[in-house]
Amino acid sequence: MTVRAGGIHDLAPELRQHWAASRVWAAHQAPYLATALLALVPVVVDQSDEPPERRFDLGAFPVDTAWHVYLDPAVLRGAEVGTVGFWLVHQVAHLLRQHAARFPGEAATPPALPVSRRTPEQRRWNLAGDAEIDDDLRAGELTLPDEAVVPASLGQPDGRVAEQYWDALHAGSALEREPPDCGSGCDGQCRPWDCGRPGLSALECRLLGRDVARRIREHRRQRGELPAGWERWADEILDPVVSWRQLLASAVRRGVADVAGRVDFTYRRPSRRSSVVRDVVLPSLRQPLPQVAMVIDTSGSMSDQMLAQALGEIGGVLKSVGVARRNLQVISCDAKAYEAQRVLDPGQVRLLGGGGTDMGAGLAAATRLRPRPDLVIVLTDGHTPWPPAPPARTRVVVGLMDPTGRTPEWATAVDIPPPAGAGGW
Repeated sequence: MTVRAGGIHDLAPELRQHWAASRVWAAHQAPYLATALLALVPVVVDQSDEPPERRFDLGAFPVDTAWHVYLDPAVLRGAEVGTVGFWLVHQVAHLLRQHAARFPGEAATPPALPVSRRTPEQRRWNLAGDAEIDDDLRAGELTLPDEAVVPASLGQPDGRVAEQYWDALHAGSALEREPPDCGSGCDGQCRPWDCGRPGLSALECRLLGRDVARRIREHRRQRGELPAGWERWADEILDPVVSWRQLLASAVRRGVADVAGRVDFTYRRPSRRSSVVRDVVLPSLRQPLPQVAMVIDTSGSMSDQMLAQALGEIGGVLKSVGVARRNLQVISCDAKAYEAQRVLDPGQVRLLGGGGTDMGAGLAAATRLRPRPDLVIVLTDGHTPWPPAPPARTRVVVGLMDPTGRTPEWATAVDIPPPAGAGGW
């Protein structure tokens, strides 16, 4: 069918009033979402000339990633103000929580190919996204329509994110229920009714999200009543948690760059410019390759999970930091340091020890290596004495794997939390 997409002025006056009343009602029920609700750009999709079997289901007032909301006049006419208001809050939640960008399924090929029938993955993600947001949509007089998806209706607990519901929903169980189509704003896959018109830009979406997050915090301070999911979302937007892996990689890269950026003159290879200067041998510039040592705490206080993660971080150093594999040495250390190992793969590391803890011994052993390491990475729980001063001419980065441990003031410290779902070390 050919989609005829119009503007809000294509609606009859009474439907325009109905639409305006629904949006204002929704903003009154969830005032912290008011700016997002008013940012929606209505697009009218008139299907009155199409036979019923060829009409699209726009009963959930679907949205696209540019913040267009699609209205079928017949659907709008038959829905109560409270029902339309609920779906508007629902769709705004999809957009603010960026469900389209988080879609874990396979994207359509090419990406702009409209889909008239959703794939099982799209329906599964729609269920997962609805479950994440609908248990938070109980503010004011908002009531969930029968089509709404709450975690309990899927046999799942409240308070999870869409990715967790996605993992819990197997393909077979997801097909047992057909969720309302929330549009490309839910999964990022274009729909036949998408208008393709310019809407909110990526920058405008980010600014809008931060404004809504600030309003959520203000609402919490003034009234104190707010769904937990929106509180978590606002905290993530305004106080994002920086990945410890990024911090660790950044600290290591800075240490490597300090060495790689050093240059010195050498006569081992004369300069090519010597040919233009008689009786003078000119030196060439030499850039040293960084030497890196890693000290792993293998004392009895380090759990198996900690040691497994430590090995994983060795792999990350080998792959992402750009250090030549022959320039990395690993030292196991408890109360004493064991023989250094040159490794090409984390699986080659032999973890020795299991007694007391003294990372000073490991640092001392690292500085005795030849060639002397320019950077030492220490992975430890921090329950160890530290030397009063840093080793000479060597940068030290400490990955702290237990928040109750401590690191020396002269080292660059990065807190490494336990793996997700581990519930602590």
